[in-house]
Amino acid sequence: MDLNGNGNRVRVDTAAVEHILFNLVDNTAKYAASSEPPTLRISTNKRGEFIEIHVTDHGPGIPPPERRRIFHAFHKSARDAAETQPGVGLGLALSRRLARGLGGDLICAEPTRGTGAHFVLTLPISRVD
Repeated sequence: MDLNGNGNRVRVDTAAVEHILFNLVDNTAKYAASSEPPTLRISTNKRGEFIEIHVTDHGPGIPPPERRRIFHAFHKSARDAAETQPGVGLGLALSRRLARGLGGDLICAEPTRGTGAHFVLTLPISRVD
């Protein structure tokens, strides 16, 4: 799969990548739907031997103390639990496990524009001709 149009290819389980990206987009629809502007941005870039897929929204974001915990199974932030957002807190835990199974990772990074959630999926570049 050529992710950024410059010949850098990743050899991955496309169903796993689709599941990860679906979960990130679904979370944006749940938690950032009323944001202004209601925007989701997906971009890619190369960093060393990895392709990064950045998924960023303009929602309320994730407080720094929560950024590690959201990847624990059955964890929801206190705000999400109080607001009874749908889901049981498994999506990000499963997505990170899938990413690591592909030789990459999934992290919640510092927002690039000050607000919103910013996730980075890394996948190793293949040496395929």
